[in-house]
Amino acid sequence: MESAFEILRFSPPEQQESTAPEDNVTTAATDSTDTTDATDGATEGATEGQTPTETPQEAPTGSVPTPTFDLPTSVTTETAAENQTTETTVPPVPPVPDPVLWGWIAATGLLAAAVIGLIIALVLRSNRNRARTKNSKPARRPGTIPRTEQSRPGYGPTEISPLSQAPLPAGCPQVGKLHQQGARSSQQDCFSVTPEAVFPSCGMLAVVADGMGGLSDGDKVSQAAVTAMMNGFLDTSHLPPQEQLLTLLAQATQAVNTLLTPSEYNKSGTTLLAGLVRDRTFYCLSVGDSHIYLYRDGALLQLNREHVYRHDLQVRAINQGTNLHAAWAHPKASGLTSFLGMGPLKYVDMPDQGIPIRDGDRFLLMSDGVYNALSFEELTGCITGTAEEIAGKLDQAIQSKRFSNQDNYTAVILAF
Repeated sequence: MESAFEILRFSPPEQQESTAPEDNVTTAATDSTDTTDATDGATEGATEGQTPTETPQEAPTGSVPTPTFDLPTSVTTETAAENQTTETTVPPVPPVPDPVLWGWIAATGLLAAAVIGLIIALVLRSNRNRARTKNSKPARRPGTIPRTEQSRPGYGPTEISPLSQAPLPAGCPQVGKLHQQGARSSQQDCFSVTPEAVFPSCGMLAVVADGMGGLSDGDKVSQAAVTAMMNGFLDTSHLPPQEQLLTLLAQATQAVNTLLTPSEYNKSGTTLLAGLVRDRTFYCLSVGDSHIYLYRDGALLQLNREHVYRHDLQVRAINQGTNLHAAWAHPKASGLTSFLGMGPLKYVDMPDQGIPIRDGDRFLLMSDGVYNALSFEELTGCITGTAEEIAGKLDQAIQSKRFSNQDNYTAVILAF
């Protein structure tokens, strides 16, 4: 009696008022014996003076009587779970894509992308080739200036190409070039001029080297010296002009000495001229007997001093009080006293200051094959017109001499 009363007293209100589903009717009917006992227990409790907290209501006619007590918790939970499962609608499972189909789709996409990329690459390459052909500019490595001319037998004054007829950068000189083998069996002169494209940022450098014909491998030595000067030009362009020239000379000397090795010093060599144009000023240096000239206002002036034995003889004559004329008549008066290939250099000629450039100035760098073939007056008479015209006049004047032993001759003319 006591347990039945406790069930009626503490059962939750929500479960007491709810009507069990029809599926639970069978369960309630099955437990009718327990229900009757519970009802009797409630009556007896009231007779003994214990009034229950709630009075069960009678079920409406035609409906299933609602029990006045809760079913065990386990029965209610299981029944609810069953109802929930029955009423839930399972969504349809989407179809799984065919992996083979997706593989073909991916492969087709990759193939299309590859074809498009190949077409784009071919178009870009065609445009680059067209631009390169149009500009006709030689490729170069960063920090390296290419040789603008090659030492080839019989190579004369360069014809003006369509590119060279294009407007020059402001302040850039016109360049004339003369390079001939003469009557010698090989060409041992070498020269180079930096392209006009680098002039606005770095200026212009011209180099002339005359390999010593009486010694072996003069052509290789002169080419090594010029190449070293050109290769170092861009890397040294941040230096002051005269310091730049001396630095490039040091690099050229090292290149020649490395080529020859100490055991071969004085067995081969080359002279060297270098002219640098920067900030409307001309700077130069020389080693050996090649000449640098300035033509201004109708006058031709030599800017450098030869490094030949004659000068040593002249100093000796002054100190010893002997005849100065003997210095010119000495059989070795024209022998070189400083040149690249002798190991450490003995003399380097460089003016203390650069020469401010005027309109109409002409600077000429030439090997001894030019000035030995022509007199000073003949040289002066050739220096009229454009830089290329001057080169052509010098070539014609030398060839008109018809010397049987004509040396290699090279000249670079810078006209402002």
